[in-house]
Amino acid sequence: MGKPPVRDSLTTTSAEGKRIRIYPAEVSGRWSRRRSRVQWALILLYVALPWIRIGGHPLLQLDIEHRRFSIFGQLFFAQEVPDLVFLTLSFMLFIGLITSWFGRAWCGWACPQTVFIERVFRSVERLVEGNALNRKRLHEGSWSLGKILKKSIKWVAFTGIAVVLSHSFLGYFVGGEASFGMMTRSPALHPASFTWVLLFTGVVLFDFAWFREQFCLVACPYGRFQSVMMDDSSLFIHYDRTRKDCIDCSRCVSVCPTGIDIRNGLQMECIACTACVDACDLVMSRIKKPQGLISYQSLRSIAGKGGFRLLRARPVIYASMLAACLSVLACRLSTRSPWSVEVTRAVDTPYQVLKGQDGSDWVLNHFRVHLGNRGWYDYDPSVMIGEGDRDRAELVLPPGLLQAGALHLRSGESKDFDVFLKVRKGALNENTGGGLIALRTLWSPSKESRTELKVIGPGHDL
Repeated sequence: MGKPPVRDSLTTTSAEGKRIRIYPAEVSGRWSRRRSRVQWALILLYVALPWIRIGGHPLLQLDIEHRRFSIFGQLFFAQEVPDLVFLTLSFMLFIGLITSWFGRAWCGWACPQTVFIERVFRSVERLVEGNALNRKRLHEGSWSLGKILKKSIKWVAFTGIAVVLSHSFLGYFVGGEASFGMMTRSPALHPASFTWVLLFTGVVLFDFAWFREQFCLVACPYGRFQSVMMDDSSLFIHYDRTRKDCIDCSRCVSVCPTGIDIRNGLQMECIACTACVDACDLVMSRIKKPQGLISYQSLRSIAGKGGFRLLRARPVIYASMLAACLSVLACRLSTRSPWSVEVTRAVDTPYQVLKGQDGSDWVLNHFRVHLGNRGWYDYDPSVMIGEGDRDRAELVLPPGLLQAGALHLRSGESKDFDVFLKVRKGALNENTGGGLIALRTLWSPSKESRTELKVIGPGHDL
């Protein structure tokens, strides 16, 4: 076989600029079976994730309407979302790590675009319209009753699948049970959710049923910067041009979901799905020739400088950064409290000296307190002075703030209020901690937070 001509345009675009539709043939082999298992597991995870709970709370739920986000079973609110930047960074670094090892394997094995098209939509297409050759003939043939019937059945099935996928996606925002309930009730009861599902269904139909590989070739930026993440040891799908036993059967081209000819070398459109590897190995085994004409290789292995190396500079850097991000994220999650207490000094006179009923001098300090409930449940916190400070200080709260000695805070609610702290002037000079007074917030009989208040007065300014 001679060297294929170098391309200067997309394989899915004709000389007139029109789209060339791709009808990839079905292929079986060891790589296809592995990829199929991985992708079906990801589809199952996508459908099941809105239903999974940790300690009775959703594993993942993004309640945008109420600005509440359940991640790993912990509740976050809108003001805390910036803290989750480490989650996004971890995902990006994970993709970088995978790419540095296996090239564009994410696209061919785990990207939702590939997973749903290959395992769901093309499976329905094969069931209704037949194999790749029959699908192409049906599309290019004239309209007939049989063609209309098959196309109608296919698009009805596509629409039903898109509706299910859209409601599953809705479950990530309203919960699995709520999303399933919306499917069984009138759309008029939930007009906003119904409109959202309708729009998302249209997007799914457009992308997975019609646009397909064009998204990977035209819209997705990943293929254009993947080379930045790779080095000479990164694996990619390689055609061994030094071997002269290719019989030019073009089977590798017919099974490619992006329509490229892998014999032209590594190309931006290659999503490393390994379909061409299985197709070529099958042909080679039938004609009694060695397999591996198309295989996973690296530039180092092609040059004879050694095989695949898991540990090297680029992956180690990605792995180290990923471990750091995950460590910070785990630390923040493990130390995060379901409530928050913030005390700041009020902006007014630094302090006042008042006369008590017995004629003694008392120092008055003004503080601003913020209490926030970031947990799943309501709390009734009580605010008081530490037991060891009650004989020398007095806490003055706004009238009516506490009901039955506690302040009711619903989940996600926060309250700000002013407090005044009166301290005997002489106590500031005693050897009892000086001007530090413990402010206790009792959230439940077994859960308490303490804040040290710095009292200032004559001779004890900040």
